[in-house]
Amino acid sequence: MGTLTILDLKRRLYFSHNSWVLAASAALWSIGGGLVNPFQSLYFYALGTPLAFIGLMVAVSSVTTALAYVVGGAIADAYGRKRIITVFSVVAATSSFLYVFVFSWPWLFLPIIIGALSGIYSPAFQATINDSIEPDLRPVGFASFTLLTSIPSVFMPYFGGLLVSRFGDVVGLKIGFFISGLLGVIATTWRARNLQETHVVEKRGRVDVLSSFRGMRDAYRAASEPAKKLLLFTLLSSVATALSTIFISIYVINSLKLSPPEYGILIGLSSSVTVLLIMPAAGLVRRLGLKKAAILAALFSPLSMLAFVSAVGMTDLIAWSVTGGISGALLSPSIQTLQGNLTSKEIRGRWMSMYALVPLLVSAPFQVLSGVLYSLSPALTFVLSIPFYAAAVYVLTLIEIPHRS
Repeated sequence: MGTLTILDLKRRLYFSHNSWVLAASAALWSIGGGLVNPFQSLYFYALGTPLAFIGLMVAVSSVTTALAYVVGGAIADAYGRKRIITVFSVVAATSSFLYVFVFSWPWLFLPIIIGALSGIYSPAFQATINDSIEPDLRPVGFASFTLLTSIPSVFMPYFGGLLVSRFGDVVGLKIGFFISGLLGVIATTWRARNLQETHVVEKRGRVDVLSSFRGMRDAYRAASEPAKKLLLFTLLSSVATALSTIFISIYVINSLKLSPPEYGILIGLSSSVTVLLIMPAAGLVRRLGLKKAAILAALFSPLSMLAFVSAVGMTDLIAWSVTGGISGALLSPSIQTLQGNLTSKEIRGRWMSMYALVPLLVSAPFQVLSGVLYSLSPALTFVLSIPFYAAAVYVLTLIEIPHRS
């Protein structure tokens, strides 16, 4: 048996050069992210942030990111993809270091806003992946991307929990943020050296906020009805996510009394289910068709939340973790493929902005609301998310997929 080379791995995962560069750098970066991301709300709370303000902080991040996406999508289509990805990836990575030097909760707004502004590169990132994968191979390509970038999240949340248990909520997570920033800088530097441009523009125009909004308006008018319905699905899903995810770590650790390492195990279990099923899921997407696979994937979200709100201990939460992992395995190849297939290359950057922008703006009030609801009754915000997950599934049933995308 021969040695598996990087070239062999790229071919088996259906990666082009660019998809490999983006996936490998994101995987390295996510090693640090896996330490801290599951515990971010717990870090905010440990610094003394009132519960209602935790929701407000996430909402500020969402609105700031949304504004960054407006400009980012227009730049991705008008100026190309590479430069904006390389510059703002580094900004995003270095923002992790700022969390290390926060000792009073009002100062959390600084790294939150800087990190959100760096999201300007996200539309270009998504457009580059779509540009780099043939339409027929997108289900497998996106599954491969999710597989590679999810592997660190199988193990790292547990080690993040150990940091919290050993050093405390604040110091342990400061160590995690430092590691995240260090790995992020290494990953984004390698990304900048190896990424290639996929959208060369001969004549570059001037981009400002107003022209970005006009460009998105024009792209929306030029898009198909299925693409618009998929945008509505994304909107409803983001509202449900806003209500159901912000306070999970606080709820599990403080209300259900699980230890931080146990919570890390649950997050890792969910990721391991996604990793194990992601490649078979890509094959299932191709056999079932994009629409049926997307509906099946979306159905697991309300089921997962039902399992969560009824949980009273570790055994019950395993059901929540596993159903969430199954949803993640199916959702990535189906929804991301639909996003690429339902838009043309000429408007893809702006549409990737809208897939992120509109849900971020709409979900921001619900993120604030989640903090208020959690203050009143911890389980209430999770229960309220379930109807939105169900409505998102219904919207998917209305989408008509063209025979050729």
